[in-house]
Amino acid sequence: MSLKGRSVSTAITWWCVCTFALPCAGQQASDITLDPKIYDSFLGAYQTGPAEFVSIGRTERRLYYFEPRSGIIRGLKPDSETTWSAGPSLMVYSPVEFQLTFVRNGKGEVTDVVLRRRGRSDQTAKKARVYREEKVTFRNGDVTLAGTLLVPSTGGPHPAVVFLHGSGPQDRNGYMSLIRLTADHFARNGIATLIYDKRGVGASTGNWAEASFDDMAGDALAGLRLLQSRGDIRPRAIGLWGSSQAGWVIAKATSLSKQIAFLISVSAAGSGYTVAQQELYNVETEMRAGSFAQAEIDEVLATRRLLFKFVRTGKAGEYGAAIQRARQNSRIKDWLTPQPEEIDLKKRDQWFLALDIDFDPVPLWARYEGPVLQIFGELDASTPVRQVVPIIAKALASRKNTDFAIKVFPKAHHLILEAETGSDSELERLKRYVPGYFDLMTAWLLARVNVND
Repeated sequence: MSLKGRSVSTAITWWCVCTFALPCAGQQASDITLDPKIYDSFLGAYQTGPAEFVSIGRTERRLYYFEPRSGIIRGLKPDSETTWSAGPSLMVYSPVEFQLTFVRNGKGEVTDVVLRRRGRSDQTAKKARVYREEKVTFRNGDVTLAGTLLVPSTGGPHPAVVFLHGSGPQDRNGYMSLIRLTADHFARNGIATLIYDKRGVGASTGNWAEASFDDMAGDALAGLRLLQSRGDIRPRAIGLWGSSQAGWVIAKATSLSKQIAFLISVSAAGSGYTVAQQELYNVETEMRAGSFAQAEIDEVLATRRLLFKFVRTGKAGEYGAAIQRARQNSRIKDWLTPQPEEIDLKKRDQWFLALDIDFDPVPLWARYEGPVLQIFGELDASTPVRQVVPIIAKALASRKNTDFAIKVFPKAHHLILEAETGSDSELERLKRYVPGYFDLMTAWLLARVNVND
């Protein structure tokens, strides 16, 4: 993913680079906005057998079906308010492979889901009461964050995780419901989880598009403080989880608080690259995948470097002339950032102004004193895995506390889905998370925070 900085108004597309805010493949399958008053009641775990569950998550427009044991995930297409169907892969809905119908009791509460699969008998799964959900709000300065706390039904107090978002306007469920499904997995395993709407999204105030790494880290730490104030949470056993862009935010949070008990980061470019380095990597990778000539790639990269120089110095210098020349090539115009006169350096309304393009997360990772789990996908087309893994490994190994683990899953996409190429073009055809991904996170965490303490 990369910035295809077409103009001031469309520069927002870059936020895909640093975390993962893809345009939704197959979005035509559901063009409705899901009312949380109706569809939040569908979310959660449904028990299909002894220690067997399926989980339902959602985004603003779609429900998601997830089988923790097999890793299968499907976007769901609405056939009615209560009946949804899934096709053969993540965002391919035809032919229909199975259908889910949610069942309510006389009080209107969702109690069951009926699974109808081709060639198999109908199966009714009861909504499992393995955790309770509580709506919460907390503040970071003048910003109010709204979220949901998932608290295990087992006796507490519980260890807990605060979830950080990737880039773009993500709500508490995350892109493709990754945050919600991961939080559900942790909560079913005895770990409380706090998920919240990014500032300016859902029920949270503020503006995510102008938020700095410090702002976003402050939001997460405000959530940590909320958890510390509760009697059902162990105040010294609260850590952070985040994916993609959240790597930078997590690193920044470690410089603002000494009370983060552990860190789990997934596909995080912020493990070893600055924003500027990451952007150059993404542009080159995607343009090469798009069969651009090397001369065209080099020209776009040169304009991007001059943009960064402009941001650093406030002097346009060669930047404007370089953009003007590059725009004469219609093939690359969609990859170009705005003209200098379209950029107000005093505002934070574009990614290269809101974020610190030269923020180096490595020294902060090296100074963090707690345990760290870093997860990557071998085929990640957004994060430069081969480059950043040695960097972050060296930083973590240099610490007094050498409790860290780095796992690179073979044949895994940026989202840790099984893939063939890792290209975003195959996303809609992917079918499941790589085996062991979710279990690795919970096993690693439970070895460090005993849920029975």
